[in-house]
Amino acid sequence: MEQCGVTYTYREYTPTLSEPGLRWRMRQWAGAVSVPVLFAGDQTLRGSWDISRFANESAGDERLGSFDAISPWNELSEHALAEGRTRVVRSVLSNPAALSESLPAFVPSALRAPLRFVARDAASRLDRKYAHLVKPGSLRNALLQTREGLAKAGGDFLAGRFSYADITMAAVLEVVKPIAITDPPLGPAVQTCWIDAQLADEFGDLIEWRDRLAAGVDTSYSQFQ
Repeated sequence: MEQCGVTYTYREYTPTLSEPGLRWRMRQWAGAVSVPVLFAGDQTLRGSWDISRFANESAGDERLGSFDAISPWNELSEHALAEGRTRVVRSVLSNPAALSESLPAFVPSALRAPLRFVARDAASRLDRKYAHLVKPGSLRNALLQTREGLAKAGGDFLAGRFSYADITMAAVLEVVKPIAITDPPLGPAVQTCWIDAQLADEFGDLIEWRDRLAAGVDTSYSQFQ
């Protein structure tokens, strides 16, 4: 949205707690709901792909690239993130400190341990919601193909210039070694759940690539400032 010059208001979604309000806005009373969701006038756009296409079309100059050409990168990213998301959720479920940190910021510290069951319930719901999407090996495969794609492109941009392909593949590295600013910030125990030390070591070159994008004047926005 920022790359395309589209103004927006960001609202954080808290699993379970935010769901009733989201359903109300989407006018969807049954079935699974997921974020991100963009409300643009009378349109309700679901998922990063459709939201990014909307932003690209709003800019009117293919600022995020040709979506037909970069569609395979989006598919790779979706499969990789499905596997990574499930690993993170299950890591949180097995870590009492991470469960405590996952509770909303307004919960007093003295009540966090007794209320871990609330965070456990929310994490368990996420696990049940997305586990069926997991294809083992998708995360590592996506990273290997990103490495090959960058080598073929001969630079830092998978499509020859900065595009949604770079955004969606850089996002995959958030489930390997996250750097994006979150509100509220990830607690230390939760952050360890997001890190995959083995993949971070194997694909250190891609982490450095992601970090260059995050540090670049033309490729970094509010999530990394």
